[in-house]
Amino acid sequence: MDFKQAIIENAWGGFSVDYGLLHLQLATPFAVMIVLFIMIYALNKLLFQPVLRTLDNRSDAITKSQQSVIQVSEEVESLKQEFQQKLDAIRTEALHLRNTEHEKGLAERESMILEERQTLENELEKNIAELEGEIKSTKTFFSKLNKELSASISRQLLN
Repeated sequence: MDFKQAIIENAWGGFSVDYGLLHLQLATPFAVMIVLFIMIYALNKLLFQPVLRTLDNRSDAITKSQQSVIQVSEEVESLKQEFQQKLDAIRTEALHLRNTEHEKGLAERESMILEERQTLENELEKNIAELEGEIKSTKTFFSKLNKELSASISRQLLN
């Protein structure tokens, strides 16, 4: 038995099969499985769990951001509605004030027109009274003139 064969047979103990380049012993698959389990455990602790933790943290951050966006958009919507209500109230108040002032202006204009009309009517009545007085005085003057003229004509005719 050569040195290589002795090491193969005695390395792990137990049953061994030699297929030329492939030396298979019963203990080799168990050793490979143990090494694989150790590697899986080490990779899990060192690589996969931190990556999964990072992905979970990222997912939580995205969820929080989405909730924050939803909350902010709700606040914006409520502020927008509140602003719209205030704007509508101000517009209503402005229209009310405009209409009130317009009505006041119309009433003031009507009162000024009535005052001016009353003043003009008083002036008209005064002028009519003056004209009536002048007409009476003119009639009186013409009647005197007519009498004088009649008397003058009758004197001329009688003379």
